[in-house]
Amino acid sequence: MKKVIAARSRKRKQDRSCAKEEQVPDDDEPVSVKASGKKGSSAQDKSFSFFLSDPDVLDCPICFNPLTTPVYQCENGHVACSACCSRILEKKCASCFLSIGSIRSRALEKVLESIKVACANAEYGCTETLRYSDKSGHESQCNFVPCSCPHSDCNFVSSFSDLPAHYRTEHGSSASAGVRFSYGKPFKVTLDSDDDVTILQEVNGEKLFIVQNFVAGLGNAVSVFCIQPELLPNYRCQISAKSNGCSLEMNSFTKNIQNSAMARLATILSSRFLVIPTDYFGAGQPRNFEICIFRSYE
Repeated sequence: MKKVIAARSRKRKQDRSCAKEEQVPDDDEPVSVKASGKKGSSAQDKSFSFFLSDPDVLDCPICFNPLTTPVYQCENGHVACSACCSRILEKKCASCFLSIGSIRSRALEKVLESIKVACANAEYGCTETLRYSDKSGHESQCNFVPCSCPHSDCNFVSSFSDLPAHYRTEHGSSASAGVRFSYGKPFKVTLDSDDDVTILQEVNGEKLFIVQNFVAGLGNAVSVFCIQPELLPNYRCQISAKSNGCSLEMNSFTKNIQNSAMARLATILSSRFLVIPTDYFGAGQPRNFEICIFRSYE
């Protein structure tokens, strides 16, 4: 993949016009990058585009993470990030085994400091422009990470803030639309099968939640998830089941996921679920339980 890079240069306009224009195949997916010039650059500086045919040159060849300053090189010019240099036995270059860890690659550091890239979630609404070295860190915490529609027959993907409107418009009146609820008010959910997902719609269209239920050991494990980025606050929730004078109750917090297909695995890896024994509900009784989601956060 070729990445389109927009850079500032102090070259004169006539110098740039002599450069051979390079074509990009239609099936390439260009990534826009902007490089800023030095302080005090001429006001005549302008942006131009060129192509980086090997974007891996901006990543450490050892750990494959984006290079960040300081960058070190051996006498042959092979580079490595500072973290790998500190871990390499006797500080030997992984390519030629010459000493590495004392010579800075100043030219590459200047390139890294000047390049600006758009967040990978730009198409979902993120407007951040970042240094290349900060890209991975930002994207791991970006609130515009794509979230998938929880409806089983839908492939729609968007930011979490756009997802409720899509669901309400496209699936809100279908037979499998799920349960509508209000914060702070208990509502009933029925265990229709031993392994299923129930979609929850907040009545004001704020968020989408799902209830994951699957057989676990001697009963059903029930947990609640909110479809939103991982780092956003979790909602307080209560799950309770009553039958024949007995009562089971769990007070916990929802967990965040971006794809409902991951809910079962997330339940297994989490301690935030209520186990309802297989014989808890009497024969012929509906397998109903109550959930209450509150607008207070963890």
